[in-house]
Amino acid sequence: MKIFAAFSLVFSTVLVLSAPAQSSGFEVIAPHRAIYEITLKDVSKRSGIKNMKGRMVYEVRGNECDGIALQYRFLTRITTGKAQFVSDQRTSTFESADGKSFNFLTKSFLNQQLEETVKGVAKQTSDGSINVVLDSPSSQEFDFSKARFLTSYLVELIELAKKGEHYLRGDLFDGSDGGDETISTSSFISNPKSIANSKHQHSSDIVNDLKPLQAWSVSMSYFKKDIGATAEHLPIFESSFLLFENGVSSDLIMRYPDYSLTGKLSKLEMFADEPCQQDG
Repeated sequence: MKIFAAFSLVFSTVLVLSAPAQSSGFEVIAPHRAIYEITLKDVSKRSGIKNMKGRMVYEVRGNECDGIALQYRFLTRITTGKAQFVSDQRTSTFESADGKSFNFLTKSFLNQQLEETVKGVAKQTSDGSINVVLDSPSSQEFDFSKARFLTSYLVELIELAKKGEHYLRGDLFDGSDGGDETISTSSFISNPKSIANSKHQHSSDIVNDLKPLQAWSVSMSYFKKDIGATAEHLPIFESSFLLFENGVSSDLIMRYPDYSLTGKLSKLEMFADEPCQQDG
């Protein structure tokens, strides 16, 4: 947390998310499928975790006039001192072309048994506030203050990075953790980089796809909202990654309170641009 606090002091230009403009900017996001090999980086003794490894598959489809659909699967095999189990999270989202509507569905499995289903629709009102209607795990409705949806937030990061800006903060709604809250975020964006700055060795195909593109190291901290003035405001989750100008990421690091994971980009498939559908 101290590192991110220092960043906020060093960089005088701080941008706060507001209601989106009419153009979502989704044209910068390239349709693709990325596969990451997940390994355990660090772990605390209190976690009880002896080892963790797995795979994450992230697929993006769509365009700037029809909206963006994401398919995400995070499969991990976790070994503790007494047992081994498999966690499997499958998420599908769709964000409308204007960035004002967000459909989400997450199914969580443990040892191939369905544990939880979270399904709902979030809409952004004219003043940027968020209304969420949940279908599952129960029928509920929530209202939140201004926030961005997932793809809009990513586009915002890329646009700021291209302008040479270094800091972005604001609230994010992505439908995770029950779909019943928004999360405060703080993101730091590095100076421009390239695939040559990656910490991993990649296949020639991945290098060829990403070599012409500009990239930036991004560090994000996620905070619970409204935890009270007396509570220590520590991030509940942190992530860092090398973000390319077409929306592809590599060099993933995911930091949880008791352990952290590394994600190496092992396979990248770029899809052809999808033409906008014509009315009628």
